[in-house]
Amino acid sequence: MQNKSSLRSTLLVSICLIIGLTGLAFMPTPSSAGLILKVGTGPVGGNWFPLGAVLSTIVNEKVEGVRAAPTLGGGTTNMKALNAGTQDFSLTIGITNANAWEGKAPFKKNYRNIRSAFNTYINIFHVYTRVETGIKRFEDLKGKRVSPGKKGFTGEVLTRLVLKEYGMSYEDFADVILVGYSEGGNLMRDKHLDAYSLITMPPSAAFVELDTFAPVYIFSASPEVIDRMIKKYSGLTRIQLPGGIYRGRPKPLDTIGTPCVFATRKDLPADVIYGVTKAFWENYKRSWKVNPYFKDYIRPENALSGLAIPLHPGAYRYYREAGYNIPKRLMPID
Repeated sequence: MQNKSSLRSTLLVSICLIIGLTGLAFMPTPSSAGLILKVGTGPVGGNWFPLGAVLSTIVNEKVEGVRAAPTLGGGTTNMKALNAGTQDFSLTIGITNANAWEGKAPFKKNYRNIRSAFNTYINIFHVYTRVETGIKRFEDLKGKRVSPGKKGFTGEVLTRLVLKEYGMSYEDFADVILVGYSEGGNLMRDKHLDAYSLITMPPSAAFVELDTFAPVYIFSASPEVIDRMIKKYSGLTRIQLPGGIYRGRPKPLDTIGTPCVFATRKDLPADVIYGVTKAFWENYKRSWKVNPYFKDYIRPENALSGLAIPLHPGAYRYYREAGYNIPKRLMPID
């Protein structure tokens, strides 16, 4: 298990990476000279922000004429930003990609300005609560103060879907507090919050700190609800939260997972996205420093797993040259 000081070191390394992003010299190419990629990540305290920083550093070092810098966001908000053209190369989530492409809630139209680049790891859905609350299942959340994450983020959207399977909604809670991981951990530590649900690859720095401060209990949906969710929604899969990551969960926990992927705008130059994709997979082991469990997921053989949207032509070119077996559903449509 990664200890508290190690997680803090990881965050410090990520910040240092970001500080260094603007101090590099670049060699321009005819089609991409001066291009700056806004890399959408997630809230501070999770894995997305440092992962986006690692990708940005790789781009700055390896892709000539292109600069990249991470910006805060979330799975759903990043999709909206990509489609609107205010982000360029962003972390998103499998179920969110499928819903955006198909125009399903929380999206009100088909998002077609987005293309896939590559999969990274599997995000794991789980709910934290302090042992003293007595909460051990979703039904126990009634009348409690709950945070499903930030409004519009994928964790919040997925929490709503799970609650729906239980015949529940936010109206069943005493209070709904829409905050990020770090704020949620602090509120729970100070006893201003009873439960926090999120979707991420553990350990989360905010909740490792909480776990060392007070006894924590971690749970998920029932097996029956998990089965129904996977059948109903594209981009979801069954996965286990490994035991022992947190003191509050010594044994593995069956739960819901969804791929964490990088997507991009369809109108970005093919040579740029080819270069970014190639650079990442030639340096992918750098991402393992963000989270020790990434080494089990972020590997070239998993690059296309769980993608729900057709590939960008630049990414497709890389996989074709590398000899990948590309599914028909991921073939470029432009």
